[in-house]
Amino acid sequence: MNFIMAIDQGGTKTDIIIADKHGNIRGYGNDRELLASGEIDSYPVYYKKDRRIVRMLRVRYAAERALENASLKFNDIVKVSASCTGADWEYEYELGIKNLRKTLGIEDVSLYNDCIGALRGGTEIMGRDTAVLCLGTGANCALINREGDVLIYAYYVKNIHQGASAIGSFVFDAVYDAEAGLEPKTLLTQLLLEETGYASVDDLYMHISAGSNEEGEQWEPAYKDYCHLLFKAVKAGDSVAVNYLEKFCQGLARYILLGAKKLAMQEREICLVLSGGVPKSGSLIVDLLKENLEKDLKGISCIQASFEPVVGALLLDYDKVYSGNIPMDIRSRLEKNCKVRNLLRSVLE
Repeated sequence: MNFIMAIDQGGTKTDIIIADKHGNIRGYGNDRELLASGEIDSYPVYYKKDRRIVRMLRVRYAAERALENASLKFNDIVKVSASCTGADWEYEYELGIKNLRKTLGIEDVSLYNDCIGALRGGTEIMGRDTAVLCLGTGANCALINREGDVLIYAYYVKNIHQGASAIGSFVFDAVYDAEAGLEPKTLLTQLLLEETGYASVDDLYMHISAGSNEEGEQWEPAYKDYCHLLFKAVKAGDSVAVNYLEKFCQGLARYILLGAKKLAMQEREICLVLSGGVPKSGSLIVDLLKENLEKDLKGISCIQASFEPVVGALLLDYDKVYSGNIPMDIRSRLEKNCKVRNLLRSVLE
C-alpha cells in the first residue's frame, strides 16, 4: 500500500502523520524530544542563515519518529503534503520543495504556507469564501475566496498580534507598568509572581534586565508560556486584561476586514476558522472577533478548527485524490483515527 506523509511545521513545533488514502493514520511523530535535547542549539543564528537547515533537521527527526511508529520506511511513502512556516515569499515554495525532497528522499512533494493547513483543518470543503486566523506561538492570517484567489499576510502580521508571544509579552509589560505607576494595578502582578516564584516585581525585573546578582546571567522569558495568565485575569474581571484582549481582537479583526475587501468578499458568507493554541482558551476570543467583524461583514461566521493543522495538511492531499469531494466514509474513518491519535482540537468552554 502507498502512504502519504503529512507535515505541519510552525515556529516551535513539527508534527507529522502517515496515512493511507482511505482515512487510516498509521503513524505519528514530532520533534519535541529533539528540541528539548538542545541538539540544534549549535545553530545560534536560527532565524538567519541556518534557519532552513534547522527546519529540515526537525522535519527529518519527526519523520523518522512517525515512520518508526507506523513500522514503515521512507520508500513506503509516495507523496508528501507539507504545510510549513517559511513558505511565505514566492521563491520559498520552490526552495522548500527542493529541501524537503533532499531531506526525505521523496520526489512528490506539495508545499503550502502553514496557515493553509490550519484553514483546511477547520473547513469541510474548499472552494468557498474562507479565512483563517492562526494564533499559536506566533500568528498568521489568510483568506481564500471561492474564485481561488489567496491572500496570506505572513510577515505583515504586526508583532503586537503575534499570538501567545505577544500576549505573554504584554503580561510582563503590564506588571512592570503597574509597579512603576505608569498604568493601573492589575491582577496580572499576583498571577505572574505566583507563576515565576519571585517575591516581588523588583526581583523579577532585576533578573530579566540585569541578572539576579553580579555573576548572574539575565533571564530571557519564553513569553508564550505566560499567555494563559491573561485569560485567568480576564475571567476574574481584571480591567487591564479585559481592555487588552478587546484591543487585541480589534486588531486581529482588521486583517480579516481588509482582506475581505481586497478579495471582494464583503457581501458574501465567510467562514472564519480559528486555529492554534491561543483560541483553545475558550469562546471569548471567538465572541470578541465576531463582535468586531459583524459590523462590516454581515455574512461572517467564526468556528474553531476541528482538526490539528497536520490533519489539514493531509486533507489538502485528499482534496487532490478525490477531486475536492472526499467520500463520507473516508472522512468518518479519518475522524475516528484522529480521535484515537489525539489530533482533534480540544477547546475550553
